[in-house]
Amino acid sequence: MVYQERAELKFWYIRGQKVSSTKYFKVAKFERKLTLIPILKIHPSQLITYNETHWYPSRPPHKEKDKETTTLIQVEVNGKIELKRVSTKFLYSTRQGNGKLSKQAKKRLELAIEYFLLLNKPQNGKSGNSGQHYQKQITFTTLTLPSKQIHSDTEIKSKCLNQLLIELSRYHKVEQYVWRAEKQKNGNIHFHMLADRYIIWQDIRNRWNRIINKLGYIDRYKIEQEKFHKAGFQVRQELIQTWPAEAQKKAYERGKRLNWNDPNSTDIHSIYGITNIKNYLTKYLTKGEKTSEEHSKKSTEIPVNIGRGWAASTILSNIKGASSQIDSKLQEHLKNIERTFPEKVYKAVYFTIIDITLEDIHSLHCRELEIIFAEYLSRQFNYYSQLII
Repeated sequence: MVYQERAELKFWYIRGQKVSSTKYFKVAKFERKLTLIPILKIHPSQLITYNETHWYPSRPPHKEKDKETTTLIQVEVNGKIELKRVSTKFLYSTRQGNGKLSKQAKKRLELAIEYFLLLNKPQNGKSGNSGQHYQKQITFTTLTLPSKQIHSDTEIKSKCLNQLLIELSRYHKVEQYVWRAEKQKNGNIHFHMLADRYIIWQDIRNRWNRIINKLGYIDRYKIEQEKFHKAGFQVRQELIQTWPAEAQKKAYERGKRLNWNDPNSTDIHSIYGITNIKNYLTKYLTKGEKTSEEHSKKSTEIPVNIGRGWAASTILSNIKGASSQIDSKLQEHLKNIERTFPEKVYKAVYFTIIDITLEDIHSLHCRELEIIFAEYLSRQFNYYSQLII
């Protein structure tokens, strides 16, 4: 600690006259010290190393930014072009409101899916009645609107999707979920949803149809179908390539029999037989992340402002991963991993990323890494296992 002299100007009033005097005093000036602490972060398919900064006794004050905080832009007001001063913050923002995910949001979504599958490992089985295979532990479904959307995306999410999640929690004990919102060509919003319980398709469809009819979507669907088929069965020619006439007629007969009160607004996706479920689900839930050229050629979704594009249950929404200071033993494991899998190592200026699975870590007998991650799962998710894999 060093001292420096600083002058302070004080004002006094003598007989109504303002006079000044200068007082000298000593102030303490701290010598700040920076310490770098090597940190290891562990995820199910990735290791990250970086240095954590610690200042003593306190962090130095932030320097003034060189960039201007405001700028002039041209805006149209009543048909005339005028200059308006606005903040420059929006120029450097990475937030997107066009239905696409930012890189950071996509990373968080992929991480939520990864931990969801780790904590809820799929178990295939057979139905006792039909003998058909089904996926017992998790449900992957798509929720749609059967008639033209006339409410805002926010209202659909708050009044319909939110109520479905509440009911699945109450009646099916769903605790962990991930959903992704997207837009179709017809402008309707739809949702892809992962849930940590097996739910039969009839139940989830009945619940969804009842909930969305609070906003009249089943009633409007019924009116539309009765009007379209008023002279008997009609083929929808615009759908003939993806929906053959025979399948359309079968759907017509079913809809007529049920008085058009049970539209096919949900679709349960079978994941039986898929070898890499994580890649399949990640690709499916982020499939809207394409270039504009790819989007126009292949995707059935259009980029629009849908607000929040995805969410997960609280326990999955802000995953930090297991972390530990790197000691000599962990450093030895990391060197061994880099020697064995050099093609999986990416080194940047301030961090290193190793794309390695828990199976790879186990094969190299990195027991300390396994213990750190197992303790994190136990502490964060109440998840216990003799071995992580």
